[in-house]
Amino acid sequence: MLGLYIHIPFCNQICPYCDFCKRVSQSSYQTQYIDALLTEMKIKKLDQYSFDTVYIGGGTPSSLSLENLDRLFLGIEKSIPLSYCQEVTIEVNPEDITEELASLLARHHISRVSIGIQTFVPHLQQVIKRFTTRDDIHKKIALFHQVGINNINIDLMYAIPGETLDDVIADLTCAVSLPIQHISYYSLILEEHTLFYHLYQKQKLTLIDEELEEKMYYTIIDTLQKHQFHHYETSNFSKIGYESKHNLIYWNCESYHAIGTSSSSYINHHRSTNTRDLISYLAYMQKGEIALDEDEEINEYEAMKEEVILGLRKIQGINILAFQAKFQKSIIEVFPQIPFLIEEGLLEKKQNYIAIPYRYLYITNHILLKII
Repeated sequence: MLGLYIHIPFCNQICPYCDFCKRVSQSSYQTQYIDALLTEMKIKKLDQYSFDTVYIGGGTPSSLSLENLDRLFLGIEKSIPLSYCQEVTIEVNPEDITEELASLLARHHISRVSIGIQTFVPHLQQVIKRFTTRDDIHKKIALFHQVGINNINIDLMYAIPGETLDDVIADLTCAVSLPIQHISYYSLILEEHTLFYHLYQKQKLTLIDEELEEKMYYTIIDTLQKHQFHHYETSNFSKIGYESKHNLIYWNCESYHAIGTSSSSYINHHRSTNTRDLISYLAYMQKGEIALDEDEEINEYEAMKEEVILGLRKIQGINILAFQAKFQKSIIEVFPQIPFLIEEGLLEKKQNYIAIPYRYLYITNHILLKII
């Protein structure tokens, strides 16, 4: 599998918890940025590749004007026939969804839409400054169904300051009532360079305790599984057959190209990451050059570490035979702690897979540290 990620660094507003590379959308920068993306595609000769998946993320891609979105897709399709891809995803915010947007996306062969909701609970929406209702989302999803886009994901968040277990249950009740195929459900992570981090440092923001966060996590898993959402990755749930093909490329440590500010490519154990700075990115692209923040070869041991770190995010775990075939080495030879962790019960071996047991999913990072 080969994927392409396209980063759109614009948002209509800056959320207090978000540390992604983004800025408030301005029409003049939008136009220049689309030109720069298409230039980068030419520099990287992406028309020479056959992509299985394309993912347009951000930021908020739907904050682009319809005219600029159309220009972007037309430019992409000169190099990449999107209709041949197994999956083409775009991230959108609820307030941007209109009949016109849905029609434009369908016309350009978008097959999967990811809607950033985060929460339906009013008092939590006030905290994160994101507002929508279940009824409104139902109507917006119907617009996509009308144009034949039926693979819908929603992003939700838990462990929001002030959130209770009842709030999580309320969000879950709304989520499972929607005609969707996929749910990404992430815990709030306090990131530097965000308003939440600034408020926390000033003791003006109180995070929920870890015991409650753990209860929330297992409530989410149990509830979604009861409603036929397959738990296939630490934070991701889908109806059978609707797992995110693009994100599985990351978790399987397969190859992907990327364009746009802050975007990272990973090809044949080589990682390169574009500059986060929009002005630098635009200036270099005007010269036909790419400004990088990172450019490195990943040695074999680092590649094997990434295989473990990302592979154990998958609920199925790591395929021992596939690891052996890929690196010509036994995973237990490289990571001798694994048998001891299996003996302790922190890992389990099922047929040809090593995975983290259900009861320890919440401490995945702790287990990874013990391995590597």
